[in-house]
Formats: sequence, C-alpha cells, structure tokens
Amino acid sequence: MHYRTIRTALLVASGLGLCTTGARAQSSVTLYGLLDSGVTYASKVAGTNGTGARIGVDSGNLQQSRWGMRGTEDLGGGMKAMFILEGGITLDNGASAQGGLPLGRTSVVGLSGNFGTVQLGRRKDYIDEIATWYASVYNFGTFINGVHDNNLDRVGGNRSNNSVRYDTPNWGGFTANVTYAFGETAGSMAAGQSFGFGANYTAGGFGLGFGYWQSGLGTGTAATNTSSDAGAASAAGCNPTFGNAGNVCVRTWMVGTSYRFDKTRVYFSWSRTLQPLARFAGTSAPFATTLTSAASSGAFAAAGSNNNATNVFDLGVNYWVLPNLELIGAVLQSRYAFVGAGAQGRLTQFNAGVDYFLSKRTDLYAYVANLRASNMYSPGIIGGAPGRNATQTAVTAGIRHTF
Repeated sequence: MHYRTIRTALLVASGLGLCTTGARAQSSVTLYGLLDSGVTYASKVAGTNGTGARIGVDSGNLQQSRWGMRGTEDLGGGMKAMFILEGGITLDNGASAQGGLPLGRTSVVGLSGNFGTVQLGRRKDYIDEIATWYASVYNFGTFINGVHDNNLDRVGGNRSNNSVRYDTPNWGGFTANVTYAFGETAGSMAAGQSFGFGANYTAGGFGLGFGYWQSGLGTGTAATNTSSDAGAASAAGCNPTFGNAGNVCVRTWMVGTSYRFDKTRVYFSWSRTLQPLARFAGTSAPFATTLTSAASSGAFAAAGSNNNATNVFDLGVNYWVLPNLELIGAVLQSRYAFVGAGAQGRLTQFNAGVDYFLSKRTDLYAYVANLRASNMYSPGIIGGAPGRNATQTAVTAGIRHTF
C-alpha cells in the first residue's frame, strides 16, 4: 500500500475512534465565530497632520470579529464539564485582537449542573451581560464606548485573568453571579485582585438587572498595572504611582431595565464609575481648572488622570418594521467630575440606525452617530479622538455574519 494511502487510512481510523469515544461520553465540540466589518466615515479625527476626516474599512463596528470553540461532556447525574476558547480578530488586517493574545476573549474550563456553573480562567464579568441586555452597546457596538467613559464602565466588555466565576441556576427568571480574580502576587492577597457580583430578573417582556465590579492596583512602575483586571490598564487612575498595591483604583456598577411590547422594545441603563486614586498626572501642579486647548490631555478626559467620578445614562428603542427589518435609536449622556476643576464635563451622543437581516446568520447595517463634548476633551466615536473640545459625526455601513 502506498505511504500516503496508509497515512490517510490511519488518520480516518483515528478520527473515527475519537468520534466513537466522544459518543460514549456524550460530549460535543462546536466551532463558531462572528465576522463584522464595514466602511466607516468619521469627521474631525485628531492625527499627526492636525484634525481632519477619516474614512476606511473597520472591523467589529457592532460586534468584535472572533472565532472560538466550545464543548461539553456529560458526566452523568446532571453534571457537565465545559470549556470555551475564543480569540478576537481585526478583520481588516487579519491580526489578533486583545493585544495580540490568540485566545484573549475567553479561555475557561469549568463544571455545570443543578448547582449552577463554575468557570476558571480569563473571561468577561457580569456587567457585560447587564450591558448587553440593557445598554445600547448591543445595537451600536463600539460606537458608544467613548461616551461610556471610554469603556471604563465595562459596557464594551473587559476581562479579568486568574478568575473564578460562579453563576446560579435560573430560579423562575432570577439569576445571580459572583466573580473573584486573584492578583497572584507573592505575599499579598490584595495586590492586583478584582471581584464583582450581580443579578438579573426576567418575566415575559420585562427585564431588570445590576452588576458591580472593582479592581485593585497590582505591582509595577509608571503606568504599568499588573492587576488581574485587564481593563484596569485603560484607567488613568490605576497608575501604580498614584497609590499602593492593593488599593482599589476602579469601582463601577450598572443598573438596567427593558420592556418589549408588540414590535417595540425600550431600554435604559445607568452606570457610575469611580476612580478613588485619580489625580493630575502632569509634571506640574496645580493645573488649569478650566479646559483650554493648552491643558494637558491627561486631564479633562473620559477615564483620564483627574476624572474621579462618572455617570452615564443610556436610553434606547428598537422597532421592528418587518420581522427582518429593525429601526434603532438611542441617546446617551455622560457627566464627569474632575479633581481640581469647578466645571463638570459632559458628553452627549445621538445614534440612529437600521439593521436588515438577509438570514438568521447574516445582516446588513447602517448607522450614524453624533457626539458633542462640553468642558472636556471628546473621546471620539470611532477612528481616534476628534480635535480638542469638538463635535464628531460618524457613519458606517457594513455586514455581519455568524457561523
């Protein structure tokens, strides 16, 4: 028999053996993914040549492109083993997201049963579920991260390493969660630890839920924070030079609700984020207490070095014109307190869009958003921050496909 024929036969036999073993154990593995890309225009984007318009192909306008594998094994008695491995992709250039981590979105293993589900590894916390159900991130994706305190309130999903997550079973529409992430610092349990909890209730077309999360400083120098919370790196108030390892540098909670009747769904969420260690990170103090074009960009910025408190209000509506055609609108406002400043910063954003489903797995979308800043720097909608103390409009049209 030819070598290639023998090799092929062995591979087929091996595969059949694996399938047979899996069948006996009643296990399953699923490969899945999501691809989202569109052409996007954004006005007043700050760049090396000043402030100007930008147009290009962007990945993950509504949902981050990703691929993954998930699997379960029936262990008997209602108990199952489970795993999820998932990596993000920037579809426009083929690179890995999450800083180049091949499985940076989710990498967990766990057990589920009548007691609920326990997962160990890296993944998002419960605020991500609350935001998905009750905030406009589900409809407008990355378009709303800037106005949501540059994602410091975790509306767009942040992840914690070294975490243990527990979710209760569904008790008549009520579910709850608690998550703890180890800092893994020798000699200190507090250094770099993070934890959160939350709950949700649904009945018919009504839903109501909340989530809480806090992150502690890890070890490091300058702006490097080795916290278990990967999202803490985006918080200027989590600079280790501002405090000591173990100090809480971010606290955030979100409350949301929604109601669906006939062809209409309305939703609302409120989040509040605190940076207890926030202060001015410039080379001199005191700094200007009023936003000017000469002020340091580290101050007067969403999730910036002197932004110690933020409230975000998010109100939206979905209306199904046809079973496969959806009109969407939302208005968001975030209010910022700055250390040493008398005036409160404010961001206001208006969103509108249409989503047309060609099938259950493929849809075409088009969205427009306008963001306005007052007494602070605008974080921009997409494609980079706009010019100082400016407005920005962004438009996108794209396609999303799941498999």
